[in-house]
Amino acid sequence: MSNRVLFLLIAGGFFVFASIFLIIGIIYEKIYQNNMKDFDKEVEGKVLEVTKLNFGSRLTDTYVIYQYIVNNHKYIVKPYILLKNADINLKYTDSENVTCITYMGRHGMSGQTKYRTGEDIIVKYNSNNPTRHEILNDKDKTFASKVFKIVGKILMIIPLIFFIISFFVKGQVNS
Repeated sequence: MSNRVLFLLIAGGFFVFASIFLIIGIIYEKIYQNNMKDFDKEVEGKVLEVTKLNFGSRLTDTYVIYQYIVNNHKYIVKPYILLKNADINLKYTDSENVTCITYMGRHGMSGQTKYRTGEDIIVKYNSNNPTRHEILNDKDKTFASKVFKIVGKILMIIPLIFFIISFFVKGQVNS
């Protein structure tokens, strides 16, 4: 096998690796856009709190808690906490005019939310089922897809370098 073929193989391997990042970013963005098609109404919402959980998560992770109101009924979205006596579960509970919606894991794949307490947001929801919703132009979700795409594009430089080097390499690999 020649050195040129070896460099081309390395370039191909890095190309596949970089392509995976690009594909994940594109798929994540398309899933978000397709989810938005299911929602037909918009309402203004508000970020109630950005908090760190004391258990069951990394110490640096932050979670967003927000609310929106549809037909005089308040919907509060918070992270899922298994412990019933956790501060968040005691502070935000279901009642006659309040429905709590929980989300699992991180909000938008990001350990650090981009939202701040008191920030106004636009929530798109399904008029038949207001618990089904998404934040319009969600900062955390769009940030995650952008990061994957940027990393993929930066990593594409490596196979390009190996491809260019392959034109200047001569000789055989000793076997």
